[in-house]
Amino acid sequence: MKIIKIFTFIFLFFIYLIVFRTESFAMVTPLTPYSWDPGLYATYTSSYDNVHAWGMRKTAGAWGTGPVNYQSGATISYRANSSGTLNFDMLGTYCPNGQCAYGAGTGYKGLVQFWNNPTNYIAFGLIHDPGVSPVGTTIMVEGAANGVPVGGYWPTNAITGTAHHITVTWTANGISFTLDNNVTLGVYPVTENNPSISFLAAARETGDICDTTFQNINFSPGSVNTGSVSVPTGSPYFTFQDTITANGSGSGYSAYINAHDANNNAISVGIQSDSTSPSSGGKPTFIYERVQNGVFSHQYISPASNSPTTIKLAWWSNNNMAVFYVNNTPIADISVILYPRLFFNIEGNARQNGDSVNDTFSPVSISVGNNCPTYCGLNGSWNTSSFNYFGLRATNTNGEPQNGATFTVTGTVSGLPSGGTWNTNEVAGIGMIAQYWNGQ
Repeated sequence: MKIIKIFTFIFLFFIYLIVFRTESFAMVTPLTPYSWDPGLYATYTSSYDNVHAWGMRKTAGAWGTGPVNYQSGATISYRANSSGTLNFDMLGTYCPNGQCAYGAGTGYKGLVQFWNNPTNYIAFGLIHDPGVSPVGTTIMVEGAANGVPVGGYWPTNAITGTAHHITVTWTANGISFTLDNNVTLGVYPVTENNPSISFLAAARETGDICDTTFQNINFSPGSVNTGSVSVPTGSPYFTFQDTITANGSGSGYSAYINAHDANNNAISVGIQSDSTSPSSGGKPTFIYERVQNGVFSHQYISPASNSPTTIKLAWWSNNNMAVFYVNNTPIADISVILYPRLFFNIEGNARQNGDSVNDTFSPVSISVGNNCPTYCGLNGSWNTSSFNYFGLRATNTNGEPQNGATFTVTGTVSGLPSGGTWNTNEVAGIGMIAQYWNGQ
């Protein structure tokens, strides 16, 4: 998975993924938020890849001694299929003094729960509790397999830090959890042929605080119901359409169209092949990449091809929603905030030294702005000379200065430091043009 970097017309902003750089999987699914306590809350992004569960508990009675009235979160709106993989980042986001935690008080926890039926369920997460981890957090697995308890609690302070990557793999007959791409717990023999999946935070007693954010929530292809793509009403602020061909050799290559601002926000859509991706397995795959306030996320969507494919990116400013189209069919809606003036890229990439890219871009068509003529249309001409890295080069092949321009991105990667890939460096050939902005 290559990283996005954001450009202004003059300056290059280097944007790196923070917290984790791991492969995501291919799908998101609709979520439904809920709370069982009036002081606990839950929200989620419209793209269903982020859940925030937090608050101060108001009900009485320690957890485990009565009803489940101590948690909030979001549950997938449709039950999952009988096998799959889930990846997400779990962050402690209670940060009153700049020192973040998963909460405060006598007890709190952040967890993901798979509920199949009353006798087959399991939750994995981090917990602070007077009995099992009185002075910090530790790992917890709580559940039952055909009514028999499974799991347990690791020694106090068995894990530290407030940012962790979690992978869950389930089948009809069992489930396992991998923490930070390092340690796997399970397989636990819990039936998971039709699980309900929830992202939750919990507070132990009255006045306790819990605060967990789940980011980059991604499911493997076919494991969940994706629901339908939502297209906003009204006219988009911009549309960017092109027919692209993604081709290359080696371990990875890609072709994208991109829109970004000068405030560390960007959205790209295109086709990528990455042999190191457990989701795509090196096959061409439709993908979007997003940077929001400098934080990177991405989503594999569905299989693509090496043949010419017409893609379109549209963005609505009134609700900060982008839609990715393939052959005029919407395949993904993406929540992203952009601040015009905007900039537009065509981009090709290759993954590491020795890999090659050979992308083509047919005549581009960009419509931008809703305050014409002051902030409407394009400015100047495509810049294909300033943003070429490690042997890759963008070329305007027909010389058209704005709409109607055609491009290639070609080359073989060389000069990366040992171990360097598109995860650690901008390995790209890029053509860029700016939105017309009050005479500039």
